[in-house]
Amino acid sequence: MAKGQRVNNEPIRALAERMFVEEGMTAKSIAVATDVTEQTIGRWRKGIQGDISWDDKRSQFLSGPNNIKKVLMTELSGLADGKQASIDVKAISAVTKAIELLSDKVSAHIVMAVFKEFDSWMASQDPDQAIKMLEWHKMFLLYKAQQEQ
Repeated sequence: MAKGQRVNNEPIRALAERMFVEEGMTAKSIAVATDVTEQTIGRWRKGIQGDISWDDKRSQFLSGPNNIKKVLMTELSGLADGKQASIDVKAISAVTKAIELLSDKVSAHIVMAVFKEFDSWMASQDPDQAIKMLEWHKMFLLYKAQQEQ
């Protein structure tokens, strides 16, 4: 490739973002896994073209319904083993209900959870169609995230 020629790094950037946000990987480990420099990962991490930073996305992801469910399931497992409660489940439930009552729209986290489940199902039904829909799902999630700011 000629020097200065631009390359479409969007698929790699999207993969790196998912590794950081959803898998909790460090910038260094992502750089090694994707063969991209840490400096590039750092630029992407700050957010590009008005997008929110990966750190903000990670915070939102960790507070999303799927992760709250994981925390509650871990707590349930501990209680089943005879351990004392380590979190206030009633308080979490009350806060969740309050958020749902105040929100007149579905949050980006819920949309993402539904899209994940749908995409998995669709991939088993029609893989080619599922791939086509992924880009639309991503664009809608970005739209929802921007609306929530």
